[in-house]
Amino acid sequence: MRTQLEIIGLRFNDFESKVCVMANVIKNNLSYWTTIFIEMHDLNKLINHLQRNNPGLDLYDRMQCTNFGEYTEYELELGQDVNANHTLEDLYGSEKQIKLIRA
Repeated sequence: MRTQLEIIGLRFNDFESKVCVMANVIKNNLSYWTTIFIEMHDLNKLINHLQRNNPGLDLYDRMQCTNFGEYTEYELELGQDVNANHTLEDLYGSEKQIKLIRA
């Protein structure tokens, strides 16, 4: 079975090049909460996947923006009404190797 991600939320700012993805990782009977950092250029791909799975939903309306003077912090929390299940290949692409650390 492929590893599934149930995305809970995203957090990023316009000062850094990483996006924090908060998600539940599900594989077979194992499920755990984690944060994954993706590159900023992969954010569009992820938002496109979310929009494709939820055509009637505008994700930009759910985004919270906080201005801190020098930068703006963006946070998107996905509710129970959003289909946010993806594979790791959706998030990273099939050409990248992903290592998950479980403790």
